[in-house]
Amino acid sequence: MMNKIWSPSSVPPPAANYHQCALIPTGSTRLHIAGQLGIDADGNVAESTEEQIVLAWQNVKGVLQANQMDMEDVTSVRLYLVNRNEVPEYQAAKQRLPFDVGGLPTTLLFVNGLFDERWKVEIEAEAAKIF
Repeated sequence: MMNKIWSPSSVPPPAANYHQCALIPTGSTRLHIAGQLGIDADGNVAESTEEQIVLAWQNVKGVLQANQMDMEDVTSVRLYLVNRNEVPEYQAAKQRLPFDVGGLPTTLLFVNGLFDERWKVEIEAEAAKIF
């Protein structure tokens, strides 16, 4: 049994490339992933928004793998950007990823800032898997 990621016909279609919901089967182990940042393994903050997004997604994947999960187990994503004008950088970053994040139930939020002013993006996620 797997998570069912989908968009019901009882609501308007999604405004972008995402689905409306995730149905998680009973007995699943759930994982909440704190906001991941555009920081590499050495603690360096990437300069560009696009590079920060790529690193943040890689860090989400790293947390999943540390818990014996992968991207297909993601059930919800909240993405925080500090600059509304950098949506094209987000789209470009998604194209660079070695895994697909399109279609995930996603909420994109624009915020005034994050804890460190060098941070331009934060990605928080939830996942579920039956072991």
